Amino acid sequence: MNVDQEIDHTRRLVILTISGEITDQDLLALADRMANTPSINKSFAMLVDLRFASGLKVTTEGVRKLAERPLVLAAESRRAVVVPSPLGYGMARMYEMLRGTGATKVFMDYDEARTWVEAGS
Repeated sequence: MNVDQEIDHTRRLVILTISGEITDQDLLALADRMANTPSINKSFAMLVDLRFASGLKVTTEGVRKLAERPLVLAAESRRAVVVPSPLGYGMARMYEMLRGTGATKVFMDYDEARTWVEAGS
């Protein structure tokens, strides 16, 4: 898995573009990395772009573990997730439902996701 991280302080937005094969361990390690990045303000919004990633090795158990972790951003901070496939969409929706904060939304269209996430930042 490769992660390109952009922190836009003007827009108060973190953009993660993920490519390659993703595993449960990759997701958990990424959450740890984000939690330990001091330049990320807790009130920022986040856009996770998975259009170039393959999540065939991500399991429902991995999604549950990720959802059980403490939030990196404030509960009200918007989080948009862009996925390229119906399977990825379903897994990301599972995360959204498990979190239950209402601040996470899953998209298949990048531009829609960007518009939504920036509207709340």
